[in-house]
Parts: sequence; C-alpha cells; structure tokens
Amino acid sequence: RPLSVLRALCLMLYPPSWIVFPALSSVSVCVRIQWDPEWNEVSTIFSYAAPVFTNEFQLRGQVDMQGRILLALIIHGKHLPYKASFPNDGVWHHICVTWHRSSSHWAIYVDGDKKDTGSGITSRDIYGDGILILGQDQDSFGGNFTEPFFGNITDLNVWNISLETRHVHALNACSPMTQEILFSWNLDLLRRHPLYDLYCHVIIIWFVCFVFLVTSPN
Repeated sequence: RPLSVLRALCLMLYPPSWIVFPALSSVSVCVRIQWDPEWNEVSTIFSYAAPVFTNEFQLRGQVDMQGRILLALIIHGKHLPYKASFPNDGVWHHICVTWHRSSSHWAIYVDGDKKDTGSGITSRDIYGDGILILGQDQDSFGGNFTEPFFGNITDLNVWNISLETRHVHALNACSPMTQEILFSWNLDLLRRHPLYDLYCHVIIIWFVCFVFLVTSPN
C-alpha cells in the first residue's frame, strides 16, 4: 500500500488544534522510521507535552558503540533505560510503544517483536490537551526544541488503548487497526510548526513509499 513519508531533518510537525488528545489511562503509538545512518546523536522520534507537564510521553533513540539504535521511553518525566534496539542499517523499521496505567505495564516493540517491557509507572493518567511533535523534544510546552530526529518517518498512529502483541504483529504486516484510534497518519492533518523556520534551515522532501508483500508460490 502507498504511504506518504516525511523526510525528518529537524522536522516539527503536529496535529491541528481541532485534534484534542484526552487524558489517557492507556496509550499506544506506532510508527515506521528510517534512521539516517550518518546521524549519531540522541534523537526524539516523537514527544507529547501537556500544558501542565512537558515530558509526558516521549520516544527517544541513540546509537551505541555496537552500531545499534537503542530506544527508550519517557513517561511522566521518568526516563526509562535504553534497551530495545534495531541495527543502524538505514532500512525501514516498525516501532510500537504501549502503556497501561492500571497494570503499570509498558512495552517497546521493534518489527513486531517485543524488545523491552516493564512496569511500575502508575501514578496518574497522561494529561490531556497536549501537543504531539514529530522529530523534536519539547523542553517547554510546544517550544524550546532540542534533540532532533534525522531520517524518514511515516505511518504514525495513536490509540487510546494498550495494543496487544497480536495487534502489533498485524500492524507490522501492514494490516490496519482502527479500534480506539485517536490519530491516523494523514499528511493533510499535519502542520509545520510556526517555529520551524527559526530552528531549522532544511527542506522537507515528500515522496511515496510502497510496501510490497511477497508470498511464496504454492
């Protein structure tokens, strides 16, 4: 199926104001990324900040000495360890992260496989009325951007449930998951942040990625 792809060089895109994120007792975010193999700094794949707390929910990555991309979640400002990983090979990888307050369980999936999991973050819901930014950390609500992501991003979707492993397997295989979806990937629903021209001096390249499913002959 065709997917619109963003070249995320210091990219700051966010949903329009009429997409309102409620307080969340569960959340899942899945995205396909292509990490620029020449980029070795800490990078923010997405950041969700609320007016009363900036580091509400965030996914970050960094390159280790073995040439792997290590992933870590931030939930309610708590920075979890860099552990889940994929090779820094310049190819596309499917990433899903989930969190559920009542069970305190969180997980990171890479290419359909659960790579890291834990529990213990149960203090409250994720605050609502926030801003979701792709490719930048928000050191203040909707601003003070740091730690950009360099590479390509597509197919980012947000749900207000904690996806099960079977859901992640299906999404990795390009099957849709429309139940309880809060935000479905659509470039027409994304806007360039007004501070883009101040912080960034690069070009966003728009192109189409085709995912081919290959089956063996009978």
